Amino acid sequence: MGFALFFLGLLSGCAGVGATIKTDSEASDSLEKQTEYLINAKDILEIQVYPDTDLNREISVSPKGTISFPLIGEIQVEGLSVSNAEKKLTVLLGKDYLVYPQVHIRVKEFHTLTISILGEVNRPGPYKLASQEGETTLLEAIAMAGGFSNVANVKKIKIIRTEGSEKKTYQVNAEEILKGKKKDVPLKANDLIVVEQSWF
Repeated sequence: MGFALFFLGLLSGCAGVGATIKTDSEASDSLEKQTEYLINAKDILEIQVYPDTDLNREISVSPKGTISFPLIGEIQVEGLSVSNAEKKLTVLLGKDYLVYPQVHIRVKEFHTLTISILGEVNRPGPYKLASQEGETTLLEAIAMAGGFSNVANVKKIKIIRTEGSEKKTYQVNAEEILKGKKKDVPLKANDLIVVEQSWF
C-alpha cells in the first residue's frame, strides 16, 4: 500500500504544471538527440589550457554545479556538455587574460548517476546508470529491474525527465524496440521510468 501511494504521488506530481507529454514518435526523435553527456555536480574535471599550462588542473564540480577557476573565479558548468563548457572557459579566459587560449576538458570521474523504475516490473526502485549518460538504454534498465511483470503494458512506457525547470514526459513503445522497428532509448540521470499495467 505504501509503495502504491508513493507511486501515485509521483505520477500526480509529474503531471502537474509545466509538464509536457510527447507522443511515441516525437519521443523517439527527441530522446535520440539527447545522448551527449552533460556535466553533473560532483564530477571531477581534468582541465588543460594552452598556452598557459600553469592553469592545468583537476577540479571537482561543487554541489551547486560550479567550479572555481584561476583568473575568472566561479563558473556554472552543471548541465553543460563538455564542448560547451570548453567554449565557455575559452571565451572567459580570452576576454581579459589570455591571447587565443585553447581549453580541453575531460570528465575524469563521473558522479554516480541513478534512475528510478516504477510500476509493472519485477523489482521496482532506483538503479545506477553506466558511467556516462546515454550508455544505459531503456531495455537495459528494465532488465536490471528484473524484466516486465506479466501484466505490464509494454506499448506505453513513460520516461519522465526534468529539462531545466520543466518536466517532460515521453511515451515509448517498448514492443517496437523489441521487434527492431525502433532504436532503444538512451537514458539520462534522474529519469523516472513508469511501466503501467495492461488492462487487456
